[in-house]
Amino acid sequence: MIFFFIFLLLALYLFFHFRTVIPGVRGTLFSAAIILVFAGGFFARGFLAGVLVEAFFTVWLCEAALVFVFWDFFRLVRRVVVRKPFESVKLLRGHRIAFGIGFLMAMLFFLIGVPMNFHYQIRNATVSHASVKTPFTAVFFTDLHVDPLFSKQKLVRFAAELDSIAPDFLLFGGDLADVDDKTLSVIGYDSLFGRLTRTAKVAAIGINGNHEAYAEREGSEPENWMRKNGMLVLDDSTICTPLACFTGRTDFQMARVRDVVRRPLAELLPQDSSKIWILLDHQPKGIEKEHAGRLPALALSGHTHNGQFFPVTVLIGLFWRLSNGEGILDGVPWIVSSGIDSWGPPVRIGSRTDIWVIHFEPNR
Repeated sequence: MIFFFIFLLLALYLFFHFRTVIPGVRGTLFSAAIILVFAGGFFARGFLAGVLVEAFFTVWLCEAALVFVFWDFFRLVRRVVVRKPFESVKLLRGHRIAFGIGFLMAMLFFLIGVPMNFHYQIRNATVSHASVKTPFTAVFFTDLHVDPLFSKQKLVRFAAELDSIAPDFLLFGGDLADVDDKTLSVIGYDSLFGRLTRTAKVAAIGINGNHEAYAEREGSEPENWMRKNGMLVLDDSTICTPLACFTGRTDFQMARVRDVVRRPLAELLPQDSSKIWILLDHQPKGIEKEHAGRLPALALSGHTHNGQFFPVTVLIGLFWRLSNGEGILDGVPWIVSSGIDSWGPPVRIGSRTDIWVIHFEPNR
């Protein structure tokens, strides 16, 4: 909800600045048209044209806002120093230059950021724990966000790398798609996703994210689609295997959509305390304050995209205690993935898409 209000404020700020690029009523109509086209892209995300509009305008408006903030600051400083405003002609020229710089930045970000989004990193982590009796490997990926701009070739590459790694577990952190489950099947993702899940020697385990909540609210069944294609979906539930126990949380947004309360973590404790306990929770908000019992040995999250592109990559740390990589949240070792893909614009500037290969070994 906070990001909705941020976008609303951003739209209002840009509306008042874009209208200064063209004098008079034409400027107001020009500015309103830009904002309306941007909003229309969100409502047409199921179509290629809508996704393209939404993707470009999201980057452009963010960069335009950044440029106009600097332009406003420059005008303020100049007003204090010189003690007189710009001449109208120079002011109009300045507005147009700021507008053009924002547009060129968006173009440059797409040229650089789309390849950065496609070529994900493989990040490695090692977990040593007394509860690990036999070494095993898990591959963790999250935030696929399949939409009309998503590259199937990325999943083909991922499947080939999974064949090479041969993980014991394939772990998915939520946010499967921004299209419904029927569309996923029509465009051929059943076999490709099934190929991913079959690479896990023990189990492919996943959870829901906030985008599963949005999909479910619209009548889609993303969890059933994942189950149909070989993934065990944990929804505020726990399962133990011969090597490890896993708890998958219901996402906070999913709980709101379903009008339910997330179960206390204490109710999800594995009955087998001799095995390592791994927690999957889409949003890295940490452990609830009320929990006073046993803690997981490791928790895995996604959701943040590490800000995805500049300047959000600089601001993301204001909203999350841990927005990317390895850290500690509420006494639990935590890994936050930047996601294997991106929401909206397939653009990465200042962040990288990634998957995690996690090696579990006995603590000797």
